[in-house]
Amino acid sequence: MKRLQRLAQHDAAFLLLFIFLVALSLRGPVTGLPPLLDRISADLHLSSSQSGLLTSLPLLAFAFFAPVASWLTRFFSIERILATGVGLIAVGMVIRAFGSISTLYVGAIFIGAGIAIGNVLLPSLIKREFASYVVQLTAIYVLMMSIGGFLMSSLAVPLSQFAEQPSVSLPMSGWSFALACQTLMIIVPLVIWFSGKIPLHPAPKTASNEPAQTIWRSVTAWQVAGFLAFNSLLNYSVVAWVPSILVDYGYTDSTAGLYQGYLQLAGALPTLILAPFLNRLGSHRRLCLFATVLTCLSLLGFLLLPSWSGLWSVVFGFGISMGFILGLSFVSLRTHSPKHAAALSGMAQLMGYTLAAIGPYFIGVLYDRQHAWQGPLYVMLGIGCVWMLLGWLASPTPQPHKSASNYNA
Repeated sequence: MKRLQRLAQHDAAFLLLFIFLVALSLRGPVTGLPPLLDRISADLHLSSSQSGLLTSLPLLAFAFFAPVASWLTRFFSIERILATGVGLIAVGMVIRAFGSISTLYVGAIFIGAGIAIGNVLLPSLIKREFASYVVQLTAIYVLMMSIGGFLMSSLAVPLSQFAEQPSVSLPMSGWSFALACQTLMIIVPLVIWFSGKIPLHPAPKTASNEPAQTIWRSVTAWQVAGFLAFNSLLNYSVVAWVPSILVDYGYTDSTAGLYQGYLQLAGALPTLILAPFLNRLGSHRRLCLFATVLTCLSLLGFLLLPSWSGLWSVVFGFGISMGFILGLSFVSLRTHSPKHAAALSGMAQLMGYTLAAIGPYFIGVLYDRQHAWQGPLYVMLGIGCVWMLLGWLASPTPQPHKSASNYNA
């Protein structure tokens, strides 16, 4: 019996390691590109709207493949689908490193498809295997996402500058070299997967579409999905353009990339605050209000006090990540099975990334028309105010022991 328990603990440890390493690659491949956008645009002669499309394409892929990932759980084990998603991210990162506009676009689609699978299925896998630690593990894997985003964002420009030195002779541009180096991070979860030590849950024997049908009729599902949707819209709009905004304010591109790295790393701070206490709270409304107000305050800071942009980057990263953790926790806590969690996650990401894909593109179009960032920043501030309202609606005050029944509200 003790041997069986040790084996179970060993398998759980490898599964957790795989989950966290997958999470490490779910944000960086997207956030690692914007610090290089000015260099890419200058090299390939792109307009702001074309540059915005580079950050919008992964989000469109998120929206398209999120319900596909949920549907695949009816036929295949979650672990195998996740491993396939990691492979798609790796393929996309290799393709875009070739350094042409077409490979950048194609790579972005592959990356978006792989990240969509990870975003949808990680909450479902955690609910199935670690139901007693949903909030804590959700916070930790968001921490891993933040670390991955920080590493790829902050190192993108220095790697590009290193490759452009006269003493370094490479058959690619500096920004292509930086994108190629980012590919190394995705190799680690693939190594863990191919070690063969990840325990596999049997594939489902039935193909019921009941969860997907029911979820769209749930008021609570619409509230949670709306909250996560506007979180994505605001997050990706800001992440896509904050380096360009800072460069326009007079910062160097390396400093702008570093500040965006601060934004990503600040997303780790809510993990330390929320994980120990969230399960003990009867209501998340005050936390949602705090997160959304903090985020709007940072956008106002970018507008009125750009000399403090390092601080505003940290404040934005903290607020938007806190809201994201709350929204992801709702996905698991307000559903009563892994399949329903996957269905709600797919619904939220279909809505969220459709909106998020629109955001960076139209922010770029707006800048092209005005040749100033004040208008786009006011638009993002308005999005933040809508997100604040949705947070209030999405976070009623249920009794903790009845949280699963809220799915049918």
